[in-house]
Amino acid sequence: MTVVLLIGITGCVSDKLDVPDVPRESVIIEMTVPGFEIPVTRSIEGSKGEAAVRTLDMLIFDKSTPSAKLLRNIKVTDFTPETSGSEYKVKYRLALTQNEAGVVVIVANASGEVDAALVKHPVGSEKQAVLEALKFSTAAGKDGSYKWNVSTPGYTPIPMYGEVSVDGIAPGGTVNAELLRMLARIDVENKVKGSIFKLEKIYLVSYNTSGFVAPAWDVSNGILVPNPYFDNKNPMIPNPSGKQDASLDAAMEYEYKQDAGSLLAGEIYTYEAIKTTKDDSKNGTCLIVKGKYLGTDYFYRVDFTQKMESSATVEFMPLYRNHKYTVNITSAEGIGYETFESALHSSTVLSNLKTTILVVDMAGINNIVYDGQFFMGTESRLLDMPYGVNRQLHHRVSSDYHGNWKAKVLNPGGTTWLQFPGNKSEMDGVDINQTGLELVITAISAPGGGNYVNGKIVFTAGRLCDTLTVRRVPIADLFARSNVVQKSGVLTFAVTEEDNRTIPAWSQGVFFKWGSLVAMAPAGNPYDPTTQVVYHPSGLNPSNWGDSLAGWDRIPYAHPNFSFTTPSPSGDDTDAFKEYSGNTGFNEGTGVGDICRYISSGTGGKGWVEGKWRMPTYAELKQLYDETGVKTAQIGTFTDKMKILDVNPGSYRSGTFNPESGQFLGVKVTASTPTESNMKTPPSGTVFLPVAGQRYPNGYGNVYHAGAYGYYWSATPYTVNSRYTVNYLFLGEGEVMFYDADRSYAFPIRCIKDY
Repeated sequence: MTVVLLIGITGCVSDKLDVPDVPRESVIIEMTVPGFEIPVTRSIEGSKGEAAVRTLDMLIFDKSTPSAKLLRNIKVTDFTPETSGSEYKVKYRLALTQNEAGVVVIVANASGEVDAALVKHPVGSEKQAVLEALKFSTAAGKDGSYKWNVSTPGYTPIPMYGEVSVDGIAPGGTVNAELLRMLARIDVENKVKGSIFKLEKIYLVSYNTSGFVAPAWDVSNGILVPNPYFDNKNPMIPNPSGKQDASLDAAMEYEYKQDAGSLLAGEIYTYEAIKTTKDDSKNGTCLIVKGKYLGTDYFYRVDFTQKMESSATVEFMPLYRNHKYTVNITSAEGIGYETFESALHSSTVLSNLKTTILVVDMAGINNIVYDGQFFMGTESRLLDMPYGVNRQLHHRVSSDYHGNWKAKVLNPGGTTWLQFPGNKSEMDGVDINQTGLELVITAISAPGGGNYVNGKIVFTAGRLCDTLTVRRVPIADLFARSNVVQKSGVLTFAVTEEDNRTIPAWSQGVFFKWGSLVAMAPAGNPYDPTTQVVYHPSGLNPSNWGDSLAGWDRIPYAHPNFSFTTPSPSGDDTDAFKEYSGNTGFNEGTGVGDICRYISSGTGGKGWVEGKWRMPTYAELKQLYDETGVKTAQIGTFTDKMKILDVNPGSYRSGTFNPESGQFLGVKVTASTPTESNMKTPPSGTVFLPVAGQRYPNGYGNVYHAGAYGYYWSATPYTVNSRYTVNYLFLGEGEVMFYDADRSYAFPIRCIKDY
């Protein structure tokens, strides 16, 4: 069962802060607590405690450079749990004024720590100073232990941190933030028969008793470090960290009841810790386990390592927040040490107790099956793939079952397009957590009418069983339902039919140079950046760019002049931004990248649109046209509307103007499709593209052709002279064509799901 917390539309502002009484509008902040459920009864996880939100603080920072400054703190006090959906979510309607556009930092279950940090760093303080002061510590209990309180009821909720960028006011809009638990969790399971080795005690040694509430950040400006836990790097640790001595007296002791159940789950929680070094292993964070080997008590050391082949190749790993470490004792091959101290000074690699460690980043797994002993988690159970597309994918699977696993394509003769590598319909192996599933999906033609075609893969590990459905869909279903528009300072687009009520499919959209994060109004001549740049990343200053052709050329876009290196085109399906800027697809600092990834990404991006989106490739735009049922399904007179736009261009800055003409594309387009209603909310299997016009560089950035012609960027450079030109889709009255254009033109953008 999943719980959703809907935090009411009221909150209270901290009395310590002097907040001016100014008009405010609201934006919904939706916070997701990632991870999964394993229904155990002896831990706070069993009562949703791992994801529980008891207190909530929001710290609002402005867009100052080089470091954001604190504007105010909101304490949210009114929230009600509800059961809904498949994730644990928290929603809050946050009131913002225009000058509060910036970063909203979200802190759960650490209200006292927020108050203490703000005493030293009040309104006006820089973000990095606030994060440095924002720490959480555990005090010793009456018994002298620092164990995290997991008793139910009465457990201590885990502090969590998230942040989201909010640029301007978006009344009724929603932005998404992910909350990460600041603790690591360690589970232990003895898989050895009790007659050989009976585990009795587990000791956590040399642990920290405090940590930063926030994950790693750049100490110069407070910006979170993207993917801080890649490459086995050490986390940020406060100094002092409250690190405890490597001794039996200071160790946290846990009882293992092997007769009552073989898994100790959801009891050992600890702060992040740097990885142990071979030269100072005594002081490194580790486990000491005590048990009876063939009836005699012995102690064994268990380190957190990535490799265990030999003492020469052992690689230690840190303990990271929001990660779960399942330590499996797989065999007992001899005696251990007679004392705790002797085991502490021993080598894990040479131990007679053999272990494996399953590490799961709980932010990446959401779907779980559980057999009462083991779990298996997957990133998804449904995968949509367009008909005419070839893909080889890695489907992520994690399980604490380390035995044999199998995967089988159901009805392989009827779904020959779905296979495993080597043209196989079955796979097997050992330890699916280390393997996952490699899928080979080949292109097929859409059936008549564009109906769905499904393929299924069943994978099993022990008694665990789950099914992945791969659904072949018309590519039209993967395109966004509107162009990118500006909605009260936020760049967004329609994703669902419901979204088309407020962002109709006929919306003209704002304009972008190819690979630019700077949005320009689709109306207003002559070009003037101070009035017609409707959105730009906070580090850029359009007022310094100037107008006319020289000023137009200063708008950043994906060009060598702005340090963008174009990949060598490898075909019509080339995505020039896929590997750009550390595989994020965008660089906010330079203002260059894929605007769709920038808008939708929750890692370094804005999270203004739910899901993962990107610019379509040339092949995908062409496939959309090739699948179209009736190629001439258009609506409107295709006449220039510039006289309307030029009268009052300020009224059309957001891109929601209706050019009144456009083309329907998609497999389910019929002769009866073009209607006024469908132009606002297109039917399934269709896309409506308005003829929105363009901004033209040789005309000093002026708007042309709105209502008469349409131009849509792809993510694919033109094969010839790809250093400067890019493929695009052109719409005119009675025609759909594909051309290439210089990157400095500004066109609207229609995003596609990143499948």
